[in-house]
Amino acid sequence: MRETSSRIVFRVAAGPRIGFGHLMRARALARALGVRPVVSVRGGATARRTAERIGCVVLPPDVSPFSMARLLVVDDPSAIQARAWVERARRQRVPCVGVQDAGAADCGADLVVDGGVCATPTGSQRRLEGSRYCLLDTRDAPKTPGSNRRPNRVLIALGGGAHVRRAARRLATAVAERCPSADIVVASGFVRTPLPKLPRGRWITRSSGLTSEFTTSSVAVVAGGQTMYEACSLGVPAVSVAVVGAQRRAIEACSAVGAIVDAGGPDMSPATAARVAGGVARLLASRQLRTRVSKRARDLVDGRGADRVARRITRLMRAWETAHV
Repeated sequence: MRETSSRIVFRVAAGPRIGFGHLMRARALARALGVRPVVSVRGGATARRTAERIGCVVLPPDVSPFSMARLLVVDDPSAIQARAWVERARRQRVPCVGVQDAGAADCGADLVVDGGVCATPTGSQRRLEGSRYCLLDTRDAPKTPGSNRRPNRVLIALGGGAHVRRAARRLATAVAERCPSADIVVASGFVRTPLPKLPRGRWITRSSGLTSEFTTSSVAVVAGGQTMYEACSLGVPAVSVAVVGAQRRAIEACSAVGAIVDAGGPDMSPATAARVAGGVARLLASRQLRTRVSKRARDLVDGRGADRVARRITRLMRAWETAHV
């Protein structure tokens, strides 16, 4: 696959406010394609530095992706930005893949990937819809889910944006008060600002991803984006709390099939923190509940979505090249 995919460029949005989930999806898809991720970033210096730290080749802002792209992958929550890049690709006669979230307007790409639990089936042959197409990088996961878990270890992973610092202290404190024996670790995200002191627990920084941290934890506390899907794919029993309102739909959909425990949000009030702590306590107290949630989570998100999308992209590129010889 490397030969046909060696000039794929990703146009992604990232930053402390938008978050870094779009960047992580690009890396996951690039790895499934067998190429190093080459990215053009809509975002500031923090976003570009983060992309470099996780192993991406970052194009300078003044370099056009079309100077090297045989295919463009666009992952941007702004419908205006996404459609503009699709139209540019069409003018350059470059095939384009659009990665979107449920509720986003169709960007008009040659192939659209909507890999979430809230995707509405359309029957369109140019759309890949549903959790079978979640773009996750779980190559380093153990073959037997749960084999490496440490008793009472709780991972709090709310994504990579600035909200991590605002919410983590309150949630870690609430979990510690409700579960005194819990070993709490908090993922610091990608924003390089000073970390606030935690009254209980400790910060961890993992620029390469959180797979090892998820798989060694008994329970996770996650937001409603990429971290929730990653926890599901790894079979980690998780309590999910929205950090922005748009995450509520996905959390509710996962909760409805028993794949996660819904703790509400997006407000990080004392009541929300108490619901998170209560969910963690219930999971830690019941092996039966953990086993049930883990199985339903893995049934919902199997972690092979990036491979499925990569195969479809390879077919798209070959068909495009044949048609434009």
